[in-house]
Amino acid sequence: MTALRPWVTCLQSGMLIRHLDTCYPDQAAAVDFQRIMGSAESLQEIRDAKAFLTDPSNWIPIPVFLELIKACELASGEKDFTYYAALAYYETVKTGTPTLLETIVLLLNDIESVFHPIGSWASAYTNYLQLQSFGCPGESQTLHILSKYLPPVEPVFGNLRLVLGNLEGIAKLDPSVSTVTCEELYSQLRLETLVHEFGDAYGMTSKGDRISVVRRSTGEVVITGRTLPMAEFSIPIKQDQQALIEPPEDQLIVKPDEGGTIPIWAVIEPPHRHKTHPSETHVACTAIRIERGGVLMHGSLSTTVKSGAIYNAPYTHYRLHWSTRPNHINDPAAVARTASITDRRVFAGLLFTHLKNLQTTHRHTLTMLLRNVELAQENVQLRQELSAQQETGGIVGKSAPLQELLALIHTIAPSDTTVLITGETGTGKELAARLIHRLSRRKDRRFVAVNCGALPETLLESELFGHEKGSFTGAVAQKKGKFELAEGGTLFLDEIGDISPAVQVKLLRVLQEREFQRVGGMSDLKANVRLIAATNRDLTALMEQNQFRSDLFYRLNVIQLYIPALRERTEDIPELANHFAQSFARKMEKPIAGLTAEALQLCLAYKWPGNIRELENVMERAVTLTPEGKKWITPDLLPPVLRSTTQPAPALDLAEFVDRIDWNRMLQSLETRGSLTGLLNHLEWTITRRAVTEYGGNKSRAAKVLGRTYRWLRKLEAEMLESKSSKPLD
Repeated sequence: MTALRPWVTCLQSGMLIRHLDTCYPDQAAAVDFQRIMGSAESLQEIRDAKAFLTDPSNWIPIPVFLELIKACELASGEKDFTYYAALAYYETVKTGTPTLLETIVLLLNDIESVFHPIGSWASAYTNYLQLQSFGCPGESQTLHILSKYLPPVEPVFGNLRLVLGNLEGIAKLDPSVSTVTCEELYSQLRLETLVHEFGDAYGMTSKGDRISVVRRSTGEVVITGRTLPMAEFSIPIKQDQQALIEPPEDQLIVKPDEGGTIPIWAVIEPPHRHKTHPSETHVACTAIRIERGGVLMHGSLSTTVKSGAIYNAPYTHYRLHWSTRPNHINDPAAVARTASITDRRVFAGLLFTHLKNLQTTHRHTLTMLLRNVELAQENVQLRQELSAQQETGGIVGKSAPLQELLALIHTIAPSDTTVLITGETGTGKELAARLIHRLSRRKDRRFVAVNCGALPETLLESELFGHEKGSFTGAVAQKKGKFELAEGGTLFLDEIGDISPAVQVKLLRVLQEREFQRVGGMSDLKANVRLIAATNRDLTALMEQNQFRSDLFYRLNVIQLYIPALRERTEDIPELANHFAQSFARKMEKPIAGLTAEALQLCLAYKWPGNIRELENVMERAVTLTPEGKKWITPDLLPPVLRSTTQPAPALDLAEFVDRIDWNRMLQSLETRGSLTGLLNHLEWTITRRAVTEYGGNKSRAAKVLGRTYRWLRKLEAEMLESKSSKPLD
């Protein structure tokens, strides 16, 4: 049990809350029990925290219990709140439904018999507290009780006082008992822990074996003490204690020896510090004994530290003493109760059977709550992953071009500005569009995507704007178009360069007037959408060829996003490849960790004309072909086109290109070219062709890299074709 995190039954927290409600109702109403419960992540979603904390069948982690103790102390203004709460609880159970403890005490009618199995009660109600009791010869109506908090729990003042209140309260349940006193001989509570409970008002200093507690504001010494060694001394225990059922060893704080004695820690007084005591068995720790007591105060809270009190002991040692009523022996009810206990073994069996059931419930509850902790941690992880997904929209990579793209997306997303996304096929243009929508103010409305290149003109017009019933053959009912379906959201028009001139005119009107008509309709409909268009074609070239309207282009091209090709961000290839491989591995339930270094090298050397879509398909193929049980994707699982690539294609570097020019040959060709101008034109044309090739035939992109315009590039191409000195650009 001690290997688990520490828990305590809500029987104890219920004691505190009921006492607070009874004696301090106004202050109790102001206590935030939901915040207290939130100290444990596994319990933070419980709706009625107060009801949970007062149900004795529930359990809470020790951090929640300590927060509750602190809150009750502050609300009541009583540092001894837990002690009085426990006493009050046992007073109320006398008149209410008998509890298990009350029933045991009344039936046994013997405090020593009740307290002997106290270790079992401690293990039934917590998994971090040990209790043990014994009696000594010559001490009538007296018991010694040891209390020890197990790591990682370090006792505080409040939970030690709660133990004290429980001990006295249980003893008072016996109707024969007149008075009860419980003296603390030494305490496991650390003096520095007690001082720290009063905030920064006090500090501790030490000089040699002298300890001082100082009020920080004035420098006044309020408490003094001395560190003293502790040793184990063997003391005799009552012989009848040996006849009782011995508790399990894991419930014992100290184990009695066969000679009828028990080793107990005690402070070695100064006169004996340099002598060997005949019964001393072991010296291994020190404690602090208070020489001059005082009062610790902070706000309304205060406690008196008495002279002679001992702190920092290995465990707490109580001495419980009680007195009985003189006429109790003649009480007929008491005689009847005594006479009813004819077989202790039968009762002990019932008692420990019930205790076993409690411990089973304890373990089951702990298991359930610990699972809740795991689920909460998984939930946090999923939330973090979801947050990351929302930030990047599933776009994977850390290269500079990609980070610049994501930064621009985050900048423009909150506005309603029209966006034109350009880039080669398979670069992820729709992913970028969806990310813009997800980060926009329209994220709670629909994202509607239309592939304009996949539909003929007649169907595309109806798809975009809708149609009225009977507007054309087959229009048997009214149909809403994508502009209506995307109302309040985002409309993504992919392959915008493929739409016909007629659809371009209608689309232009929507962008200008923010209204449209269904096919065959007469009334105007408002278009409250954000438009995002995408194309892999060169719209500038299409405009020059009168295939795309320039006014529509400028309406669409308010903000242009260029999605870099995969060969322009090769540093992202390993991350993308492993991302896709692991994603498909999860779907196919294969234990694939990723790609080998050799396989990644082949991926880096390949130019990926199909971009990310091609890479995704290659990874799906590789995972599908990976034999069961194989953990890594090796080169033999990649397509032949990748395995035949050994070196990555060189990037465009004009300086390197110029250095490699055979200038002697160029000068020899001067006669062929007829002039220096002809030679320079030929050189310029050679460099331009290289740029267009490097950028996959994207002439606009190549012209931009060369510091020229697309119009200049087309003019140069026309001149070279006219001179019949070259072939058209690919």
